[in-house]
Amino acid sequence: MTAASNRERFMLPQQIQAILDGCAAVDPVTGEWVGNLRDRLVFALLAETGMRLGELLGMRIRDFVMGRGGTPYVEVVPREDNPNGARVKMMRARRIYVGHDLERLFADYLTHLACHAATQGLALSAESALLVNLQRPPLLAALREGTVREKTTSLRNRGIGPPGWTPHWFRHSHATALLLAGTPEWVVSRRLGHAHVQTTLDLYGWVREDEALRAAANWTSYVSHWPASP
Repeated sequence: MTAASNRERFMLPQQIQAILDGCAAVDPVTGEWVGNLRDRLVFALLAETGMRLGELLGMRIRDFVMGRGGTPYVEVVPREDNPNGARVKMMRARRIYVGHDLERLFADYLTHLACHAATQGLALSAESALLVNLQRPPLLAALREGTVREKTTSLRNRGIGPPGWTPHWFRHSHATALLLAGTPEWVVSRRLGHAHVQTTLDLYGWVREDEALRAAANWTSYVSHWPASP
């Protein structure tokens, strides 16, 4: 994928929020979640971590580590035995720190998952898949890529999110937002799981380039300080 195409695959915060709310939202009266909490967690994780979809679908419950007073994080763990065939690219492990809003969403989903499993008489453990089938058999089976893409199509058909968006757009948006915020390239590279920082620069160098070019538009403020010729 080229830098030019990445430039076109950027979602604004309000577009991402619309996608999350299109999956599930808190009822202002009851304070309870309404909708599909699992789907909201799927897209919230993609948005906040910049993970690839395959990395996300390979997560086990234990891979989301709650902060307990510190900073929560997600462990990207290479595995070859995921029943849904999900793989971590280049089998490179990494840790991604996340915010407390995502941690609360995870906790709510985990409670929902545990209650659903108990109702069905199914066992959960720390090694169980995090994102699973909740409404269609096989119940509690690891979620597959096709299911996420079906949900994406459903949201797009309802006019939610920018035209033509895919789950990978969250990764591009995540990287772009970090760079625009002034995050060092090497930090973004580590967070995305790139083998080399040059990969990050090749894909997202246009972000800093645009930022510099926009700053140069105010060139009169610079030349006003140039000394006049005698």
